[in-house]
This record gives sequence, C-alpha cells and structure tokens, in this order.
Amino acid sequence: MRDILPSDIFRRSLLMIALPVLFLFGIATWFFFDRHWDTLQRRLTDSVAADLAFIVRRFEADDLPPGVALDWERATNIRCTPAQELPGVEASFPWVESSFRALETSLNSALPGARSQTVGQYGEDVHVFIQTEIGSIDCRAPLDRITTSTPYIFVVWILGTALLVLGLATYFLWKQVEPIRRLALAMDAFGKGEDLGPIRERGADEIRRASRAFERMKARIQRQVQRRTEMLAAISHDLRTPLSRMRIEVEMLPGEHGKQGLRTDIGEMDAMIQGYLEFARDQVSEPSVEFDMLALVSDVAASFRHESVSIDADGETAIAFRGRVEALRRALSNVVGNALRFGDECRMSVTENDFAVRVLVDDNGPGIPQEHRGDVFRPFMRIDPSRNKSTGGAGLGLTIARDIALSHGGTLEVDSSPLGGARLIFNFPR
Repeated sequence: MRDILPSDIFRRSLLMIALPVLFLFGIATWFFFDRHWDTLQRRLTDSVAADLAFIVRRFEADDLPPGVALDWERATNIRCTPAQELPGVEASFPWVESSFRALETSLNSALPGARSQTVGQYGEDVHVFIQTEIGSIDCRAPLDRITTSTPYIFVVWILGTALLVLGLATYFLWKQVEPIRRLALAMDAFGKGEDLGPIRERGADEIRRASRAFERMKARIQRQVQRRTEMLAAISHDLRTPLSRMRIEVEMLPGEHGKQGLRTDIGEMDAMIQGYLEFARDQVSEPSVEFDMLALVSDVAASFRHESVSIDADGETAIAFRGRVEALRRALSNVVGNALRFGDECRMSVTENDFAVRVLVDDNGPGIPQEHRGDVFRPFMRIDPSRNKSTGGAGLGLTIARDIALSHGGTLEVDSSPLGGARLIFNFPR
C-alpha cells in the first residue's frame, strides 16, 4: 500500500478527499440513471407509443375523421401520413439512440401486430416508420417527447459540484501543507549550515507551534555555537601569550643544548591549538552559494601541483552544487594532504546524478586497516602514534573534513583504493 500511495502529504491528503467525492459522484450518477432516468424514459416512450398505437389502429380501421385527426395532431404534435417506402434517417447522438431503443420497446408492447418498425432521427423530430396489414405509415414526433435534458443538467451540476469541492479542498490543503514544506526546507537548510531567516508562522496551530519550536531550537544552537567560538577565541589568546613568552625564553637560554627540542614542542603545541580552532570553527558564518564542484576539485588539485594529483571526472561539463565553498575547499585539501602524507600518488574523481555529487580521493599509501576505519575520524586520533611532522599533525584533518561533509548533509567514508591505499568518499546530497 505504501508503494501505491503518493509520497508527499499534499497528494495523499488530496487523494483522501478526491476518492470519496468521485465515489459519491459515481454512486449518485448510477442511482439517478438506474432509477430516475429509467422511470422517466419509460413513461415518456410509453406515452408516445400509446399515441402512435391509437393513430395506427384508427388508420387500420379507417374511421378517423379529418377534423379529429387534425385536432389530435395539434394535441400530441405527432404527424402521421401514409408512406410507400422507408425514408432515410440521420445519424443521431449516442444518448439519443438509447431513447430510440426505449421507444421501439414500448411500440412492440403497444403494437404487437405491426410487422416492422423503424425509429430514427429526421431533423429535430423522431421518425417512426410502421408497416401494418393495410399499408405503411410514417409518423414524426418532436424529440423532446421521448427524451429530456434533465440527465445532462444533472451530470453537469454534480460534476461541477465535485470539481468545486475538489478545487476548494486543493486550495485549503495547499495552505496547510505549504507551511510544513517551508518548515522542512528551513530545517534541511539549517542542518546543512544555511540560515534562511525566521519562518513566518502560518497554517494550523500545530504547525505554528512546530515553527516556534524550531526557531527556539535554532536560536539556542546559534547561541551555543557563538559562545563556543568566543570561548575558543579567548582560550587561543590565553594560550598563545604564554607560548610566545616560552619562545622568547627559549631563545634567551645560553647555548644550543636542548633548544631544538623545546622549539619542536612549542611548535607542535601551537599547531594543536590551531587545529582545534579550525575543528570548532563556526561553519554557519559562511554563506552557501551555487558553484561548480568540478572547478573546486580542480583548484584543490592545482594547489598541490608540486605533488602527483590527478583528476578523473565524468565529463568536462560543470557540476552545479550549493554549499560553502571555502569549507569544502578545506575539507578536500585536508583529505588530499593526508593522502599525500602517506603516499606519493593521489587521484581525485568526481561523479554526479540527479540526487547527489560524489568526490573520491584515492592514494597509493599503506591504506587504513579495516579495524581502524571507524577511528580515523575521531578528534586527535592518529593511527601512526608518532608526532613527527613528516607523518602528520595533531590528527584533526579527517575529523574536520567529516564535520564539513556532515554540515552539508553528506557523509565521508573510508574504503580500499584500487591504487592500493585508502579511498576517501564524499557523498553530498543535492
């Protein structure tokens, strides 16, 4: 049942209203034609058949005076004349054909002795040709004596009413669903680091309460991020000041014994502080824009032009994407830098479809063991326990890259590379 129903709430709700309305329309139409129209049609044709039977019997008995025949024609609007051959009839509409068949049935009951009867349309009249024992008779009666416009008026009225109800239901449903759609878009955008501004409260009370709850949640998150950034800025200032004094004191020490080790430790402490500040940076401050993902990947590869970085894309056409350019540049640079730190070859691949953009970074390094693939994204976690600059920094590069991918609603995963090393996979939904 879930696969049959539409996926969105608007079409589902509209279907819940449209199906009963259409079902009611079908039942009402069937009941009308099966009861009212059948009874009305039978009475109309029986009346015409009775008039025709009276004229035919008088024609056979030859006892209808001319004056009485004229008065009868004026009263019934039926004109009958002797005929030698069957006249031609015009093509009629399908709904009139049902009235002709009903008239033939009534004539067969009223004139069981008539050898043949032909009913058709001639102009605005219904044409009846009857063969009797003494000759043929041609009778014509107005069409409105055997049919009526009531069914068509009824169908138009009930169809118009159904369309009006569906139109009003569609309008009011859209007015209720549109705020939900806007709320979903705002929540999705906020989850990707965008702020579409305050949501205008519209719709039912439940939707308004959900909008207010989302605005309060967004404000709390923004205040928390702002306070965290301010706190980290203060920590950075407080820590860099003693580090600067330590550098000065180290340089003022007599001799060179032990100075290099202290310089290295101070440099690593400074790098760790800078790495942590980059990890906790407020990504919401950078606005999201439309850009070419392929061009961004090419720029990142060009920034490592002294290294062996190649690009493999589906084509040379632009790959449109919306996001924070500098944040994504930082994420890709961290992953490529990490790949070149452990290998001497890196290949970047870009693919796209209607739902996502995918960026793959392959290297020919030693790879990442299966049991450690879930740990490489943890802050300050490095598989290589060494703190030597030749093998890495503080262990925040992949953590920052995954954090940026998640802030865009995407993922960053680890797999084995066909080059023999590790493959880092960015998946960004559109």
